[in-house]
Amino acid sequence: MTKCPHCGTDIPPDSAFCQECGKAVSEDQLSSQDSLVWTAQIPVITSSVVVKQLGMVLGGGFLVVFLIILFAHPGAALSVAPILFVIWLFLFGLSLGIAGVYQKATKGGPDAVFAVTPEGIEYAAGETMKKVNRLTAIGSVAGGSLSGLGGSMINISREKDSVTWDDIRSISYQNRERTIVVYRKNLISPIMLACTIENFSRVKELISRYAPPGTIKV
Repeated sequence: MTKCPHCGTDIPPDSAFCQECGKAVSEDQLSSQDSLVWTAQIPVITSSVVVKQLGMVLGGGFLVVFLIILFAHPGAALSVAPILFVIWLFLFGLSLGIAGVYQKATKGGPDAVFAVTPEGIEYAAGETMKKVNRLTAIGSVAGGSLSGLGGSMINISREKDSVTWDDIRSISYQNRERTIVVYRKNLISPIMLACTIENFSRVKELISRYAPPGTIKV
C-alpha cells in the first residue's frame, strides 16, 4: 500500500489522492502502465468547455426567473424577456472578463492534479484555486452576497472529485485544446481533464482502455 508523501497515511491502491489530507500522491509513485497522474493548468477564458458551461449556468438561472414570471404574469413575460437577456449578457461578459484576468494572473490558468486509473478518473484543485475559492467566500460574506457565498461553497466542496468508469455517461475530446470532458450518468458536475502536449495521447489511450463501450464521443 502506498503511503502519502505529505502526511504518511496509507493510501488505497485504487486512489490517487490521500483520504486524510486530500493531497495527491507523487506522480512518479502512481504513474505506470495502468495509471497516469499529472499536474496541468486549467484553461479558463481560452477553453470552449468552460465558456459554454459558464453561459449555461448563468442562462439556467435566468430561465428559471423567466418561467416564474411566465406562470405568474403571462402578459408581462414577453416584455421582461429582453431585460433578462441584457442582464444575462452583461453578467456573461463580466464573468469572461474576470476569467481572462484570472488566467493572465496565473499565467495560463490555475494548477490542478488529474489522474486516470483502472478505477476511474480523479481530480484535485491546486493551492492557487483553493486560495481563490476561500477568498471569494470571505469576500461574499463581507459583501453580504448569499449567492456568491453559495457558489464559493460549491467550488470548495468540489476541490476534490472523482468518478468511476461505471458511472460515466459520455466522454468528449477537445483535441485542439487538449482537454477531455467526462460526463456522469446523472449529468451533474462533469469533470474536465486538462492535458499537456506530452501526455494527451497517453491519457486518451488509457481512457480508451477503461471507458465503457459507446461512451467516447470523438
